[in-house]
Amino acid sequence: MSVQAAIAFRWKKNNFALLNDSATQACDHLPDEHNDVQKKTFTKWINSRFSKSGKPPIKDMFTDLKDGRKLLDLLEGLTGTSLPKERGSTRVHALNNVNRVLQVLHQNNVELVNIGGTDIVDGNHKLTLGLLWSIILHWQVKDVMKDIMSDLQQTNSEKILLSWVRQSTRPYSQVNVLNFTTSWADGLAFNALLHRHKPDLFNWDRVTKMSPVERLEHAFNKAQKHLGIEKLLDPEDVAVQLPDKKSIIMYLTSLFEVLPQQVTMEDIREVETLPRRYKKECEEGEFTVQAAAAEEEVHEGSRAETPSTVTEMDMDLDSYQVALEEVLTWLLSAEDTFQEQDDISDDVEEVKEQFATHEEFMMELTAHQSSVGSVLQAGNQLITQGTLSDEEEFEIQEQMTLLNSRWEALRVESMDRQSRLHDVLMELQKKQLEQLSDWLTLTEERIQKMETCPLDDDLQSLKKQLEEHKELQNDLETEQVKVNSLTHMVVIVDENSGEGATAVLEDQLQKLGERWTAVCRWTEERWNRLHEINVVWQELLEEQCLLKAWLTEKEEALNKVQTSNFKDQKELSVSVRRLAILKEDMEMKRQTLDQLSEIGQDMNQLLDNPRLSKKINSDSEELTQRWDSLVQRLEDYSNQVTQAVAKLGMSQVPQKLLLETVSIREKVTAKKSKQELPPPPPPKKRQVHVDPEAKKKFDAVSSELLNWISKSNSAIHSIDIKEYKKMRDTLDMKKKLEVLEKEQTEKSSKLNELNHSGKNLLEQMGKEGLSTDDVKNVLEKVLSEWKDVAWKLEDVSRKIQLQEDINAYFKDLDELEKAVKEKEEWVKNSTFSDTTQQYGPGLKDSCQWELTHLLSLGPQIEMMSSSCMDLMSQPSAPSFIQKSLESFIDHYKSAQQNLEECQRQLEKDLKSQPGDDYLETLKTVKDMLNESENKAQISLNTLSDLSKVEKALQEKMALEEILEDQKPSLDKLSEETKTLERCLPHDIKNKYQQEFENVQEKWNRLKASISRDIHLLEEIIPQLRVFEADSKVIEKWVNGVKDFLMTEQAVQGDAEGLQRQLDQCNVFVNEMETVDSSLKEMKEIESVLRSHPVAGVKTWVQKVLVDSQTQWEKLSKQIAIQKNKLSESQEKAMNLKKDLAEMQEWMTQAEEEYLEKDFEYKSPEELESAVEEMKRAKEDVLQKEVRVKILKDSIKLLAAKVPSGGEELTSELNVVLENYQLLCNRIRGKCHTLEEVWSCWIELLHYLELETIWLNTLEERVQSTESLPEKADALNEALESLESVLRHPADNRTQIRELGQTLIDGGILDDIISEKLENFNSRYEELSHLAESRHISLEKQVQTMRETDHMLQVLQESLTELDKQLTTYLTDRIDAFQVPQEAQKMHAEISAHELTLEELRRNMRPQPPPSPEGRTPRGGSQMDLLQRKLREVSTKYQLFQKPANFEQRMLDCKRVLDGVKADLHVLDVKDVDPDVIQSHLDKCMKLYKTLSEVKLEVETVIKTGRQIVQKQQTDNPKGMDEQLTSLKFLYNDLGAQVTEGKQDLERASQLARKMRKETALLSEWLTVTEAELVQKSTSEGLLSDLDTEIAWAKNVLKHLEKRKFDLNNITDIRAALQSLVEGSEATLEEKVSVLNAGWSRVRTWTEDWCNTLLNHQSQLEIFDGNVAHISTWLYQAEALLDEIEKKPINKSEEIVKRLTSELDDVNLQVENVRDQAIILMGARGLASSELVEPKLAELNRNFEKVSQHIKSAKMLIDQELLSKKIFVKSQPVEAGVHSMDLDKLEHDLQNMLRVVEKQSDEDEKVDEEKAQIEEVLQRGEQMLQHPMEDSKREEIRLQLLLLRTRHNNVKV
Repeated sequence: MSVQAAIAFRWKKNNFALLNDSATQACDHLPDEHNDVQKKTFTKWINSRFSKSGKPPIKDMFTDLKDGRKLLDLLEGLTGTSLPKERGSTRVHALNNVNRVLQVLHQNNVELVNIGGTDIVDGNHKLTLGLLWSIILHWQVKDVMKDIMSDLQQTNSEKILLSWVRQSTRPYSQVNVLNFTTSWADGLAFNALLHRHKPDLFNWDRVTKMSPVERLEHAFNKAQKHLGIEKLLDPEDVAVQLPDKKSIIMYLTSLFEVLPQQVTMEDIREVETLPRRYKKECEEGEFTVQAAAAEEEVHEGSRAETPSTVTEMDMDLDSYQVALEEVLTWLLSAEDTFQEQDDISDDVEEVKEQFATHEEFMMELTAHQSSVGSVLQAGNQLITQGTLSDEEEFEIQEQMTLLNSRWEALRVESMDRQSRLHDVLMELQKKQLEQLSDWLTLTEERIQKMETCPLDDDLQSLKKQLEEHKELQNDLETEQVKVNSLTHMVVIVDENSGEGATAVLEDQLQKLGERWTAVCRWTEERWNRLHEINVVWQELLEEQCLLKAWLTEKEEALNKVQTSNFKDQKELSVSVRRLAILKEDMEMKRQTLDQLSEIGQDMNQLLDNPRLSKKINSDSEELTQRWDSLVQRLEDYSNQVTQAVAKLGMSQVPQKLLLETVSIREKVTAKKSKQELPPPPPPKKRQVHVDPEAKKKFDAVSSELLNWISKSNSAIHSIDIKEYKKMRDTLDMKKKLEVLEKEQTEKSSKLNELNHSGKNLLEQMGKEGLSTDDVKNVLEKVLSEWKDVAWKLEDVSRKIQLQEDINAYFKDLDELEKAVKEKEEWVKNSTFSDTTQQYGPGLKDSCQWELTHLLSLGPQIEMMSSSCMDLMSQPSAPSFIQKSLESFIDHYKSAQQNLEECQRQLEKDLKSQPGDDYLETLKTVKDMLNESENKAQISLNTLSDLSKVEKALQEKMALEEILEDQKPSLDKLSEETKTLERCLPHDIKNKYQQEFENVQEKWNRLKASISRDIHLLEEIIPQLRVFEADSKVIEKWVNGVKDFLMTEQAVQGDAEGLQRQLDQCNVFVNEMETVDSSLKEMKEIESVLRSHPVAGVKTWVQKVLVDSQTQWEKLSKQIAIQKNKLSESQEKAMNLKKDLAEMQEWMTQAEEEYLEKDFEYKSPEELESAVEEMKRAKEDVLQKEVRVKILKDSIKLLAAKVPSGGEELTSELNVVLENYQLLCNRIRGKCHTLEEVWSCWIELLHYLELETIWLNTLEERVQSTESLPEKADALNEALESLESVLRHPADNRTQIRELGQTLIDGGILDDIISEKLENFNSRYEELSHLAESRHISLEKQVQTMRETDHMLQVLQESLTELDKQLTTYLTDRIDAFQVPQEAQKMHAEISAHELTLEELRRNMRPQPPPSPEGRTPRGGSQMDLLQRKLREVSTKYQLFQKPANFEQRMLDCKRVLDGVKADLHVLDVKDVDPDVIQSHLDKCMKLYKTLSEVKLEVETVIKTGRQIVQKQQTDNPKGMDEQLTSLKFLYNDLGAQVTEGKQDLERASQLARKMRKETALLSEWLTVTEAELVQKSTSEGLLSDLDTEIAWAKNVLKHLEKRKFDLNNITDIRAALQSLVEGSEATLEEKVSVLNAGWSRVRTWTEDWCNTLLNHQSQLEIFDGNVAHISTWLYQAEALLDEIEKKPINKSEEIVKRLTSELDDVNLQVENVRDQAIILMGARGLASSELVEPKLAELNRNFEKVSQHIKSAKMLIDQELLSKKIFVKSQPVEAGVHSMDLDKLEHDLQNMLRVVEKQSDEDEKVDEEKAQIEEVLQRGEQMLQHPMEDSKREEIRLQLLLLRTRHNNVKV
């Protein structure tokens, strides 16, 4: 098999995203920065749609779309249909609107993913954007492209759109559209689309030169102007690194709609062949397995292109060796990396990390596969060439074999680990999925149970459900962490299984995701619904409570109203006033009752609970009945007071009360009548009365304060902190609290006002003798509740402050935790050997700094501890504060230990590195060179003026000086590097040598570059200085000329100023020659520098030269022109002064002629002549106006051209104009005065004539009303005629008076005017007084007739309506018992009408006698008709009072109750099965429901029957009474039995289910435990871990005690269940007996098993103790024997003797231990042998070793003693051994000693070195036979002896 075939493997990774949350699924892919862009774009799109339909635009999309109205408007325009909207503005109405929107979208097949109505109403930004994008995608994108999608049979609209864009922009080389994001940021693509289809709109080359923002602005403007496409995008939002994809697509579809659409299948196939990273933006749906696999293949292809160091051409042995060395080096590194990988963990996250790490390692193997294959191929090529020797060929073959075998072994082991990782990971992930599935199953059952749990009648049950739901939310948050770990699942797809291997897992993940999403969505929706119900319910209860209290108060107030037995008019007036106040309060409170009804309807819609809805409706009906009862009583009291008034003979009060009674039904009529009636007569004497306005104000203020207190309590409850959290946003709470405190401050003034007014009211009521209990109770209630609210506000403020302190505490704690994590991260990223080698001492210093910084956190931690103590001292402080601090302190200590360990490791690693000075010097030189290189890289082409050139020269010279300063350091590094080569390892030596060579090369390169730049700069600086000096000369001249031309103006008439300006012009002209020479010199320098390499300087010189040349040419011409203009400004001022003098003279003459005369006129003729003369004078003055205007224009023109020269003329002109205007005004005024005087005289004559005519008419009308008939028509006609004349305006008389007085005051015609006015005024006063008297008389007569007719008409209409209503009821067989409220109302109205008719009849008694014609008056005939009508209505009302179908209803109730009685057998249950009991309970609930439904009908029948019996409306009252009593007793008896049976069945069902559940759990546990005990007791031997077995047994005993408690509970349940279910004693007793027997059996077995284990453990401990004792002696003996070599011979001999004597005793102990081990190993089989046998073997081995060592030591001592005797007797001889042989022998002895020591640890290598050791021993013995020094001989002999001894020990 070839190497390529052997390593042909591949793997694939697939990620499966588990949907965590419905909200995050919709918009998780949107970055936050894109939300704002989408908001702007979508808002513009919506407004563009609204502008087409004429609807107002939106401002804030998230706020304006909340109520759903704007969304419905949008869909109306898109669908073309009318969509109804809710009229209200509450949350319920908003939800209805949004739900209608979602319904319309569903009908139009718009796909929405987890978007609900509450998300839009709550203003969820991401989901609102998601909803709008779905709308846009359907109607803007897919709707526009549906035709072409159908033609091409494509469903991917984005792919088609991208194909169209690429096809349209193909001719433009600068445009390459690959996606809908980054390809559009530069703006070229938008412009290319427009230019391709509209090439005449703009020039393409000009667009390419624009900036990206300018291009985008250009494209959007052109599209708006020429194509009518709205600017949906802003350029600054597109010209970013990653534009928003959705906004781009939306705008492109607008272009696609109006531009030609040509897309072919070839274009689509081209898009499909794009690289994945571009194509994936056009893919719809989730990331698929096939796409992931394809992407991995692309990566594999890129990795497979790793170049090999060996080529197939020109192969030689040296290249092969180099390539082989590279591959082997990498292979060794790879093997080390593989060996360093940790064992496979059992934690899924750790296994994922191990899988990813190993996957990278496998990728690295794949990347180097070609390199290994190339080396093997190159070796084969060398062998086949035949140019190698046999030895070289053999060596290459060995190398190839070694390389292939090691590569294959590494590959196989890697694949094996990959397979094991995959199996473990898949198993762990499978367990995770099973755990999640089980949790979801339990949660779904929990949800189902929560859904079926009904809501009780009280608010406490709702709060309980809220608490349960909150627990569910907490469980969801806890499980969310586990769900997040399933975000990325890894699965392996091999070539055999293919993509089908992921189908099952993908399907399972999808189902789990759907289940998880459903649980989250249900939880969120139910929480919102429960919270809304809680708020509405609390509001309903509070409002009902307030209304009940108010009704109680008003009922008590009404009870205190006196209705009869009035002593005097005062008591009657008090009753009237109280009734009026109560009626007004009732009208004001009616709105509250309506609001309660609306809230109740909202509650019924939210609850969907018939029983609870019935209770709410019942409470509402109760309040309504109390309200109607109070209204009825109020009307009855009013009628009684009316009758009392009639008895007292006061005619005015009854009329008022009557009209107020009618006002309950007809408010408008009541108000009119109340205004028309006169007030009651004043009291006869001064009395103290309670001010009704003060009482009204007191009630209003108290009601307002109570309402505010109620709302405040609700608001406080909403912001109250029930549970503290680590981090909670309190800003909204503080704002609400501030609002409440502000309102409290504002309401405090109301409270003071209420307190003050209440005291005054109490004082007044006390003086009047009225009851003050109501006022006192209200006042005390307000003050008490006010104090309660103030205390609650203080408590909430304290809790919010504590939460803010907790927030600050955990914020600081998070900062400390972050700092500690940074230290841990630093340790994790820094503690590697290669990092130590790379950074050296710097890493050590960094570690020291990190440790110091960590220790510096100590004071902060102490502060946190102090803060923790302060917080914990607060009342109700949460416990997690202390736990968090303790957890952090543990974390801190752990990080400190890691840093200290890291520092020790770094200190150890640094010992093998170069010195700190060397590394510091090298780092300094490198940093200096890098910095210098960065500075030197600044191009000279950027220099654009002299200052920059000089600055650059200074910088270059400074760099050169820095390089020279570092030359000694570089030389020092060179010497130290050479020194390091001799003392460092080869790889480190090469590293630092290469690094120094790089530094040396960089220094030389920088030195040469900087020297070259300095030479260039020094060459051009002198020329630039001359050039700049010349440019300054020109600039100075140019600036002077500009200032002269801009600031100086030619002055006409000012000779001195003109001469000064001409002199300055001559100076500038003379300087032009100098400027011209400087300009020429600048041109010469520019031509010289044109060939210089510094491009920036050349550009700057050319620019300055061109600017100077241009300004010189321009200003030289302007200064010449200015000189010519200065001589033309002195000739236009003299002619104007003469005209001004002539005009002044004429004005003086006109004033003397017309204005000096006075006037006084006594006749009309004189006045008319004076008017004509003044008109002629006015015409003469106006004729001079043209001449004045011409003079004014001339002087202004002169002043406008030369302001300074025209000042004198302007001042003279102003004087003339002022005099002329004064003259004109005076003449106009005098003329106007005379004209007005004449007009006043004419107007006075006209008004006098008009008033004379009116007075004549008035006199005629007054005379005509003196004798009128007593008829209404005649009276009305005469009154209207007189009123029409009297309506004559008084303006004429006023005008006459004013005009006459004006003329008289002016002395004009005063005598004539005074006479005329006196005659007119006397006649006017006389006729006006007469007409007004007659008018008042007529009005009184008409008013009396109108009041009578109105009251008759009201009675007629009311009786007609009653008659019609009673007729309808009688026809429909409806009686008074079916509508009792209507019956009471009719009775009250009939009684009121009788009283009213009686009063009218009394008032009409003094009527005039019949008219001469014999007809009765109109009122009398109508009164008779009304009396007859009233009798008819009373008769029908009596018929209406009799009940209709009472007997049938009573029989129906009896039949239903008999049916319930027949089914009472379901209450008896004989079985304890929970399902049987539940079936009985269900049937019982049906009976209970039937009784509840029939309850109201039974009560109604009994109540109605009692009334019939009482009123004797039946033939057999006694029999009916008995039937009713029997029916009542039957219902009560059945209700008691069913209710009691229901309670017993519910209790029995609960106990039976609980017993079945607990019995099953206990039985299962006992069975499992018993099986484990049987397995353990019947096994051959003990488990290896005896402590675990003992702990297990003890744990079972503990669980048995706990299960005993469960068994007792089951016994108690059995007793309770027996009392509820008859005949169940035997069954229950049998179940409990079985459980007791099982529990006793398990306990006995467990105790026996535990005792057995403890006994065996005791034996093992004795055995271990003996072994430890012997091992201790062996260790001590070994230590003494090792020290013998260092001790004197006599001391060593004593030690050996003592050890020899102790060895026998120890031998006996060893034999005993062996016997004990045999017993233990035979006791429990193989498991016990595994525990004892290794210990025994080790003991035997150590004992034999020590025994041999003692014997060897004894032999060694004996030999030394013998040698010592021999040496004493021997004579010294000359040394005959060569010193080199001795040195070699000593060297070999040392090596062999080390080999023997190493062999003691590696026994398997002894045989390999045995021959060498024997050879050295033999050579040493031979060497001892030769003459040498005694000391040297002794040293060699001892070494030989030591070597032999150790070698023998190793062999033993």
